[in-house]
Amino acid sequence: MAPSSMARVAGRVALEAPIDLVQLATNTLGNRDLEVQVLHLFKSQSCSTLERLAQETDRSVRLDLVHTLKGSARAIGADRVANVCENLEGRMQSTTDAATESLVAAVDEANKYIRDLLEG
Repeated sequence: MAPSSMARVAGRVALEAPIDLVQLATNTLGNRDLEVQVLHLFKSQSCSTLERLAQETDRSVRLDLVHTLKGSARAIGADRVANVCENLEGRMQSTTDAATESLVAAVDEANKYIRDLLEG
């Protein structure tokens, strides 16, 4: 990845940001190239996970999808996404049709932030 992309990731910190860049840096051992790769991977995988979640009817598969997304979100410091996943996991235990709108919104917010970091 170009050094300018790495600089944008390293230099963008906001108090209420959907991604905790300090957590991301800690988890990637300060490797800027790895940060960029992990952010791209999260953006791609979170979108495909939401698509699968919208189509899946099996509760255990849906739980696995949400749980996996929660782990990915925690790995990049996307605490809002992780917290929404955790709440959704709880609701999915008691109902077959737990609403996922809040998860979609949280993922969209995180992915927009990632796009802004890496492209803007």
